[in-house]
Amino acid sequence: MDGTVTSEETQTGQQRKTASIVFEQPLNERYRTIMRLESLFRQADFGIHGDEEWHSRLAVDTLASILDVLARGDLRSEIIKELERVSSILTQLGERPGVDADRVHYFVGQCTEIVDRLRSQPGQLGSALRRDELLNSVIQRSGIAGGTCGFDLPAYHRWLQQPASRRRQGLEDWYAVLDGLRQACDLLLQLMRDSAMPQSQTAIDGIYQRNLERGTSVQLVSVELPADSAWFAEISGNKHFVTVRFMEPGLDQERAFQTDRDVEFILRCCML
Repeated sequence: MDGTVTSEETQTGQQRKTASIVFEQPLNERYRTIMRLESLFRQADFGIHGDEEWHSRLAVDTLASILDVLARGDLRSEIIKELERVSSILTQLGERPGVDADRVHYFVGQCTEIVDRLRSQPGQLGSALRRDELLNSVIQRSGIAGGTCGFDLPAYHRWLQQPASRRRQGLEDWYAVLDGLRQACDLLLQLMRDSAMPQSQTAIDGIYQRNLERGTSVQLVSVELPADSAWFAEISGNKHFVTVRFMEPGLDQERAFQTDRDVEFILRCCML
């Protein structure tokens, strides 16, 4: 084989990628913040690896948003507490018969390594970035609509005219300061998402409600539908119950409405 991918193979790969769509709802503020950071880091990747000025602008604007999240309380302590909590649960799990102890040991080691990395960083997470003169000038103007135009920030305008490779290197250097935070978010969400077994459920007349067992701590709920489904899922809940409503998009400018049809879906209640 010459490694050439045929159009048929490409279409098959695309079908696999878009076979389903997953709607997620975190049930506490800690995981809401972690998932927002995950989304921002993914958006940053798109901007960093693009060649146009507007890709770089997106990456810088996203970095400003991440730093804004980090300014709201002691997020480092929250992340460390969660890593230590998960590590403790995994350690206990590893002592049970039939559990892959090597795999558990690996993830416990990952938690410990990231905790040590976060603790070794002086000051507030991302504080070093705020001392960068160029980046700080952009952050200060980012709250103003259109506030980072060339006439507002000529130094930034000059930076954006550099070759893509130089801009990319600068962006990677800035984001490297937050590598520990990103690793923590990725690891916690991987472990949380992998903690649940998929369950086939049916929403009668477009609504599904479930009481959560006492003594359990569900952190995240996900609903999976076929990618070509006519509905989207609105999920709400707390530590006691979960409600899922399946909505149909409204026509033209009409509001979405709850379907009156029975909807089959895959439910995951993630907890550690």
